[in-house]
Amino acid sequence: MLLDRLQRPFRGVRIVHKSPSPDDPDAVSVQIIPYRRLEDDDVQRILAQVAAQEVARRGRIVTSALASSEQTAFRAAGFVDREALHLLRHRLTDIPAHTGSAHRTRAGRRTDLHAVLAIDRDSFDRFWALDREAFTAAKKATPTHRYRIALVDGTIAGYAITGRATQSSFLQRLGVAPEHRGKGIGSQLVIDAMHWAKNDGATSMLVNTQTSNENALRLYESLGFVLSAEQLMVLQWTP
Repeated sequence: MLLDRLQRPFRGVRIVHKSPSPDDPDAVSVQIIPYRRLEDDDVQRILAQVAAQEVARRGRIVTSALASSEQTAFRAAGFVDREALHLLRHRLTDIPAHTGSAHRTRAGRRTDLHAVLAIDRDSFDRFWALDREAFTAAKKATPTHRYRIALVDGTIAGYAITGRATQSSFLQRLGVAPEHRGKGIGSQLVIDAMHWAKNDGATSMLVNTQTSNENALRLYESLGFVLSAEQLMVLQWTP
Protein backbone atom coordinates (compact mmCIF):
# COMPACT_ATOMS: atom_id res chain seq x y z
CA MET A 1 0.00 0.00 0.00
CA LEU A 2 1.30 3.46 -0.89
CA LEU A 3 0.73 6.47 1.29
CA ASP A 4 -0.91 9.24 -0.70
CA ARG A 5 -1.03 12.16 1.71
CA LEU A 6 -1.25 13.17 5.35
CA GLN A 7 -3.96 15.49 6.59
CA ARG A 8 -4.73 17.03 9.98
CA PRO A 9 -8.40 18.06 9.81
CA PHE A 10 -8.85 17.68 13.57
CA ARG A 11 -6.69 18.78 16.46
CA GLY A 12 -4.48 15.96 17.67
CA VAL A 13 -5.45 13.52 14.92
CA ARG A 14 -3.64 12.43 11.76
CA ILE A 15 -5.70 11.01 8.90
CA VAL A 16 -3.60 8.85 6.58
CA HIS A 17 -5.05 8.15 3.13
CA LYS A 18 -3.72 5.02 1.44
CA SER A 19 -4.02 3.55 -2.03
CA PRO A 20 -5.36 0.04 -1.42
CA SER A 21 -4.64 -2.83 -3.75
CA PRO A 22 -7.89 -3.66 -5.62
CA ASP A 23 -7.30 -7.41 -5.23
CA ASP A 24 -6.68 -7.25 -1.47
CA PRO A 25 -9.81 -8.27 0.53
CA ASP A 26 -8.36 -6.60 3.64
CA ALA A 27 -7.45 -3.40 1.79
CA VAL A 28 -7.19 -0.28 3.94
CA SER A 29 -8.01 3.13 2.47
CA VAL A 30 -7.72 5.27 5.62
CA GLN A 31 -5.88 5.05 8.93
CA ILE A 32 -6.88 7.24 11.87
CA ILE A 33 -3.98 8.04 14.22
CA PRO A 34 -5.16 9.91 17.33
CA TYR A 35 -2.71 11.70 19.62
CA ARG A 36 -5.43 12.38 22.19
CA ARG A 37 -8.50 10.56 23.43
CA LEU A 38 -11.33 11.09 20.96
CA GLU A 39 -14.98 11.59 21.87
CA ASP A 40 -17.96 10.14 20.02
CA ASP A 41 -18.56 13.29 17.98
CA ASP A 42 -14.89 13.44 16.96
CA VAL A 43 -15.06 9.97 15.41
CA GLN A 44 -18.40 10.70 13.74
CA ARG A 45 -17.02 13.89 12.16
CA ILE A 46 -13.97 12.01 10.88
CA LEU A 47 -16.15 9.29 9.36
CA ALA A 48 -18.39 11.93 7.79
CA GLN A 49 -15.40 13.61 6.16
CA VAL A 50 -14.03 10.31 4.88
CA ALA A 51 -17.44 9.39 3.47
CA ALA A 52 -17.69 12.80 1.78
CA GLN A 53 -14.35 12.15 0.08
CA GLU A 54 -15.69 8.72 -1.00
CA VAL A 55 -12.44 7.06 0.04
CA ALA A 56 -14.36 4.70 2.32
CA ARG A 57 -15.66 2.86 -0.75
CA ARG A 58 -12.13 1.75 -1.66
CA GLY A 59 -11.32 -0.12 1.53
CA ARG A 60 -11.58 -0.40 5.26
CA ILE A 61 -10.83 2.31 7.80
CA VAL A 62 -8.46 1.35 10.61
CA THR A 63 -6.98 2.97 13.69
CA SER A 64 -3.46 2.96 14.99
CA ALA A 65 -2.78 0.72 17.99
CA LEU A 66 -5.04 1.89 20.84
CA ALA A 67 -5.14 1.25 24.57
CA SER A 68 -8.49 0.12 25.96
CA SER A 69 -9.27 3.61 27.30
CA GLU A 70 -8.82 5.05 23.79
CA GLN A 71 -11.16 2.61 22.06
CA THR A 72 -14.55 3.66 23.48
CA ALA A 73 -15.59 6.25 20.90
CA PHE A 74 -14.45 4.06 18.00
CA ARG A 75 -16.41 1.05 19.25
CA ALA A 76 -19.49 3.24 19.70
CA ALA A 77 -19.15 4.15 16.00
CA GLY A 78 -19.08 0.50 14.94
CA PHE A 79 -15.35 -0.23 14.85
CA VAL A 80 -14.41 -3.83 15.64
CA ASP A 81 -11.17 -5.66 16.43
CA ARG A 82 -8.66 -6.12 13.61
CA GLU A 83 -5.42 -7.09 15.36
CA ALA A 84 -4.10 -7.30 18.94
CA LEU A 85 -0.59 -6.21 19.83
CA HIS A 86 1.63 -6.99 22.79
CA LEU A 87 2.73 -3.99 24.85
CA LEU A 88 6.03 -4.22 26.72
CA ARG A 89 7.79 -1.81 29.08
CA HIS A 90 11.37 -1.41 30.30
CA ARG A 91 12.14 0.77 33.34
CA LEU A 92 15.64 1.61 32.06
CA THR A 93 17.09 0.98 35.52
CA ASP A 94 19.10 -2.11 34.58
CA ILE A 95 20.07 -2.00 30.93
CA PRO A 96 21.80 -5.24 29.89
CA ALA A 97 25.25 -5.28 28.33
CA HIS A 98 25.49 -6.43 24.75
CA THR A 99 27.34 -9.76 24.74
CA GLY A 100 27.23 -10.61 21.04
CA SER A 101 29.43 -9.46 18.20
CA ALA A 102 29.70 -5.68 18.07
CA HIS A 103 28.62 -4.33 14.69
CA ARG A 104 29.37 -0.86 13.45
CA THR A 105 26.50 1.58 13.92
CA ARG A 106 26.00 5.17 12.83
CA ALA A 107 23.30 7.78 12.45
CA GLY A 108 20.84 7.12 9.65
CA ARG A 109 21.16 9.25 6.54
CA ARG A 110 18.78 10.30 3.80
CA THR A 111 20.69 8.15 1.32
CA ASP A 112 19.98 5.06 3.47
CA LEU A 113 16.22 5.26 3.00
CA HIS A 114 15.88 2.92 0.02
CA ALA A 115 17.78 0.11 1.79
CA VAL A 116 16.02 0.74 5.10
CA LEU A 117 12.55 0.58 3.54
CA ALA A 118 13.51 -2.70 1.85
CA ILE A 119 14.45 -4.12 5.26
CA ASP A 120 11.19 -2.79 6.66
CA ARG A 121 9.16 -4.59 3.98
CA ASP A 122 11.00 -7.83 4.79
CA SER A 123 10.44 -7.35 8.53
CA PHE A 124 6.70 -6.61 8.62
CA ASP A 125 3.64 -7.83 6.82
CA ARG A 126 1.90 -5.69 4.22
CA PHE A 127 -0.36 -3.84 6.63
CA TRP A 128 2.48 -2.71 8.89
CA ALA A 129 5.18 -1.96 6.30
CA LEU A 130 6.19 1.70 5.98
CA ASP A 131 6.66 3.79 2.89
CA ARG A 132 8.71 6.99 2.61
CA GLU A 133 6.11 9.35 4.11
CA ALA A 134 5.13 7.02 6.93
CA PHE A 135 8.79 6.46 7.78
CA THR A 136 9.30 10.21 8.07
CA ALA A 137 6.16 10.48 10.21
CA ALA A 138 7.51 7.80 12.58
CA LYS A 139 10.63 9.89 13.17
CA LYS A 140 8.57 13.03 13.78
CA ALA A 141 6.05 11.38 16.12
CA THR A 142 7.95 12.52 19.24
CA PRO A 143 9.77 15.76 20.12
CA THR A 144 13.19 14.05 19.94
CA HIS A 145 14.27 10.87 18.21
CA ARG A 146 17.29 8.69 17.37
CA TYR A 147 17.62 7.00 13.99
CA ARG A 148 20.38 4.41 13.98
CA ILE A 149 21.82 2.10 11.30
CA ALA A 150 23.76 -1.15 11.82
CA LEU A 151 26.31 -2.19 9.21
CA VAL A 152 27.85 -5.53 8.26
CA ASP A 153 30.79 -5.30 5.86
CA GLY A 154 29.63 -1.86 4.86
CA THR A 155 26.08 -3.02 4.03
CA ILE A 156 23.02 -1.80 5.91
CA ALA A 157 21.86 -4.79 7.97
CA GLY A 158 19.39 -3.23 10.40
CA TYR A 159 17.95 -0.02 11.74
CA ALA A 160 16.06 1.38 14.73
CA ILE A 161 13.99 4.50 15.39
CA THR A 162 13.57 5.57 19.01
CA GLY A 163 11.52 8.53 20.23
CA ARG A 164 11.25 10.37 23.54
CA ALA A 165 8.47 12.54 24.94
CA THR A 166 9.04 13.89 28.49
CA GLN A 167 10.18 10.90 30.60
CA SER A 168 8.74 8.24 28.31
CA SER A 169 10.56 6.75 25.35
CA PHE A 170 9.31 4.54 22.56
CA LEU A 171 11.04 2.00 20.36
CA GLN A 172 9.16 3.13 17.26
CA ARG A 173 10.66 0.75 14.75
CA LEU A 174 13.21 -2.04 14.58
CA GLY A 175 14.15 -4.09 11.55
CA VAL A 176 16.95 -6.48 10.61
CA ALA A 177 17.58 -7.82 7.12
CA PRO A 178 16.66 -11.53 6.88
CA GLU A 179 20.18 -12.57 5.86
CA HIS A 180 21.66 -10.89 8.95
CA ARG A 181 19.27 -12.15 11.62
CA GLY A 182 20.68 -14.19 14.45
CA LYS A 183 23.88 -12.10 14.63
CA GLY A 184 22.87 -9.95 17.60
CA ILE A 185 22.09 -6.88 15.50
CA GLY A 186 18.59 -6.44 16.91
CA SER A 187 19.85 -6.70 20.50
CA GLN A 188 22.63 -4.21 19.82
CA LEU A 189 20.22 -1.67 18.32
CA VAL A 190 17.71 -2.03 21.18
CA ILE A 191 20.40 -1.67 23.86
CA ASP A 192 21.76 1.38 22.04
CA ALA A 193 18.24 2.82 21.99
CA MET A 194 17.78 2.25 25.73
CA HIS A 195 21.08 3.95 26.61
CA TRP A 196 20.22 6.92 24.41
CA ALA A 197 16.75 7.25 25.93
CA LYS A 198 18.06 7.07 29.50
CA ASN A 199 20.82 9.60 28.83
CA ASP A 200 18.23 11.87 27.20
CA GLY A 201 16.09 11.91 30.35
CA ALA A 202 13.65 9.02 29.86
CA THR A 203 12.80 6.72 32.76
CA SER A 204 10.97 4.06 30.77
CA MET A 205 10.68 2.64 27.27
CA LEU A 206 7.63 1.16 25.58
CA VAL A 207 7.45 -1.09 22.56
CA ASN A 208 4.62 -3.00 20.91
CA THR A 209 4.76 -6.00 18.64
CA GLN A 210 2.31 -8.27 16.87
CA THR A 211 1.14 -11.17 19.01
CA SER A 212 2.20 -13.50 16.19
CA ASN A 213 5.79 -12.20 16.21
CA GLU A 214 7.27 -14.62 18.73
CA ASN A 215 10.86 -13.82 17.76
CA ALA A 216 10.41 -10.14 18.58
CA LEU A 217 8.69 -10.98 21.85
CA ARG A 218 11.56 -13.25 22.89
CA LEU A 219 14.10 -10.58 21.98
CA TYR A 220 12.43 -7.88 24.06
CA GLU A 221 11.87 -10.12 27.05
CA SER A 222 15.50 -11.29 26.93
CA LEU A 223 16.54 -7.64 27.24
CA GLY A 224 14.38 -7.01 30.30
CA PHE A 225 11.15 -5.74 28.80
CA VAL A 226 8.09 -6.82 30.77
CA LEU A 227 4.90 -7.86 29.00
CA SER A 228 1.90 -5.77 30.01
CA ALA A 229 -1.34 -7.48 30.98
CA GLU A 230 -3.16 -5.09 28.66
CA GLN A 231 -2.95 -5.56 24.93
CA LEU A 232 -3.20 -2.77 22.39
CA MET A 233 -5.79 -3.15 19.65
CA VAL A 234 -6.03 -1.98 16.06
CA LEU A 235 -9.71 -1.42 15.24
CA GLN A 236 -11.37 -1.36 11.83
CA TRP A 237 -14.57 -0.04 10.32
CA THR A 238 -15.97 -1.49 7.12
CA PRO A 239 -18.34 0.58 4.97
